[in-house]
Amino acid sequence: MLDSAVYTSLRKETLGMIRRVLLLAAIAFCFAAFLAAKDAKDIPASPSPSPYIFVWAGDAARHSTDFLAVIDAKPASSSYGRIVATVPIAATATMPHHTEYEFPPDNRLFTIGWATGRSFIFDLSQPMKPRLTGQFHHRDGYSFPHSFVRLPNGHVLATFQSHGDAYGPGGGLVELDTNGVPLRSSSAVDPAVSKDVIWPYSLAIVPKLDRVVSSNTPMGLPAWATLPPGSWPFKKVDDQLTEHVQVWRLSDLRLLNTITLPPDKTGKHNTYPAEPRLLADGSVYVNTFSCGLYRIKDVSGAHPSAEWVYSFPGDMHTMCSVPVVIGHYWIQTVGALPGLIALDITHPEKPVEVSRLVFDRRFVMPHWMAADRASDRLVVTGNEQSWVLMARFDSAKGTLSLDPSFRDSGSDVPGVSFERKDWPHGPGGGALVHGALFGPR
Repeated sequence: MLDSAVYTSLRKETLGMIRRVLLLAAIAFCFAAFLAAKDAKDIPASPSPSPYIFVWAGDAARHSTDFLAVIDAKPASSSYGRIVATVPIAATATMPHHTEYEFPPDNRLFTIGWATGRSFIFDLSQPMKPRLTGQFHHRDGYSFPHSFVRLPNGHVLATFQSHGDAYGPGGGLVELDTNGVPLRSSSAVDPAVSKDVIWPYSLAIVPKLDRVVSSNTPMGLPAWATLPPGSWPFKKVDDQLTEHVQVWRLSDLRLLNTITLPPDKTGKHNTYPAEPRLLADGSVYVNTFSCGLYRIKDVSGAHPSAEWVYSFPGDMHTMCSVPVVIGHYWIQTVGALPGLIALDITHPEKPVEVSRLVFDRRFVMPHWMAADRASDRLVVTGNEQSWVLMARFDSAKGTLSLDPSFRDSGSDVPGVSFERKDWPHGPGGGALVHGALFGPR
């Protein structure tokens, strides 16, 4: 039996050991919690999907006002896929056409009513209450604006197809502030090629290389449009063959080179250049409406050139139109399917098809497409059509699919139809849709 002194001593030592173990355990727990918190902080939070889709639409019968529509794109919303707001422009038969390709950082969206050559600017800072805040026609002597991209300084760089009042070749690029006020401009006319092939269509900027790449294709005007005096006749415009891409210096908008796209193996896919896009590796692709895909080489060099890298199914009659770039993938609208094709462009000189999505035949002529940069979604519209579809792209697997839940209430087919008689702004007829994009960011 231990005497009291020894017992007391052992008890003190035991309690001391327990306290030290508990202290070490507490320190270990705090350190683990610190590491966990640090790891959680270092992992960026997953962004929420964009809540709305904005769709630029025009009355199909050209009797009622054209308008911008807002579709609820929140998957958990009870009004998912519903047109929840519209803003009429108090103008008819403008032929709503391009919008900006990505949602604008200042919430001011530039759009074009092609048949009138008028651009409209919308304030989308309150998505459920969009406002028309401005419009313009000519800028610095150039007319018929077509496509818009944002510059690093927040300004808008636009292609204009014509110079002067008439619709004809010889347009240029114009930089605009966010109110549409012209800041500088430059002609696309190049003495090295015929002026007849100069129709600035779309563009991509390459800020790190101080370059702009633009395409040349006459948009043409619908047969019901009124041509300004001195314009090229409809047939002459339609018969004009183009195959040229241009390279500019971004810092002063100086035209540097005009490049002819070479034919592919079939000789059929190099005509009507469409949409240039900057790739993740810094190179530039441009597709053609005749379904070719070209890589623009040595953009910053003295002698840039183009090489054919791929041909999609179809031709100018079925058209391959607006693409999107997501990571190392190029996703293309393909009218001949009708649907979408995704290419792995890890090696830009040799793209490889990894997926395709074929639509129901009622969704003909897929034309416009935009990506939700906050999710895996794509919005797709058809050329001179009245439908809006939601597709999905799994960038981990490279696969395309259709979102079947994005549909009108009570409908047995996917998609939102603009064939209706009532709109948030009042009664009207069915509408044709074109430009569409997700937002706000």
